[in-house]
Amino acid sequence: MDNTVKEVVSKYVRETDGIKYFTGDSSVGDDLNATVILAETCPYYQDDVEEESFLEDALTCYNCRFRRWARSGFSCYKGFPIS
Repeated sequence: MDNTVKEVVSKYVRETDGIKYFTGDSSVGDDLNATVILAETCPYYQDDVEEESFLEDALTCYNCRFRRWARSGFSCYKGFPIS
């Protein structure tokens, strides 16, 4: 895992009750860029179905099939498995 990914994970990913959550805000540019970095390095990333797409034509965790919305952001069904 490169330093950029490590920084993103340490800044935005929090674990609660054994579940990892991304706690950034999609309306903040740096937070959105963080989800792009995570998605680009994730070996399991898959586009979700079009009806569930959050940001049109973007490679971001917000559009991943394994993203699950939560009150504090979203969790990753694969546990943010960054390569």
